Amino acid sequence: MYVLFLTIGNTKDFSHKGSSSISEREKEIKRVASFLQFDDYDVGFTDDKYHLQLDAYGQKQVINLIERTSSVAIEKIRPTIVAFPSEYSYNQDHQIAARATISALRPAERTTKHFVPYVLGYEMAADAWSTTNERMPNFFLPLDKTMLALKLKAMNLYASQVRPSPNMRSIKTIESLARLRGALCASDFAEAFMLYRAMA
Repeated sequence: MYVLFLTIGNTKDFSHKGSSSISEREKEIKRVASFLQFDDYDVGFTDDKYHLQLDAYGQKQVINLIERTSSVAIEKIRPTIVAFPSEYSYNQDHQIAARATISALRPAERTTKHFVPYVLGYEMAADAWSTTNERMPNFFLPLDKTMLALKLKAMNLYASQVRPSPNMRSIKTIESLARLRGALCASDFAEAFMLYRAMA
């Protein structure tokens, strides 16, 4: 698994601590990468100029990072599956990430550009807070109790991002969403995605 973190920065937030730093996020990412055994990862922009302001950077630069310049860019690792945040997120960086990734995954002649056969938009509970009519997920990945426990442990390693219940980023909310999505596919738990492309 290869992961591209588009941006991290020093952030004031509504956590009890009130902020998170670049160094804190870098340490969390390293812990999660080790725990989940990433093949590799990259952080695109590590400054305050564009964190939570990727729209100011320009979509072309973000597309280029995803498509060509990152150490885990599509043209370098040539993946079979790409998953990215929901375009319906209230988070402006997630919106830019979704639009830029869809652009980077546009079909082209296969001899000149890598074609990714499976394209998914992943879901977070916070995506429900939106002014747009998000489509319902149409692709489900069942999880057993062990897999869910690993997911929740990995999330806890992102300590700066976890909030107490009933926040949308609480462990309880993440588990509740997994139960709901599981019920929609006759499983105890599941992760849900929007399937944008699948090749037989």
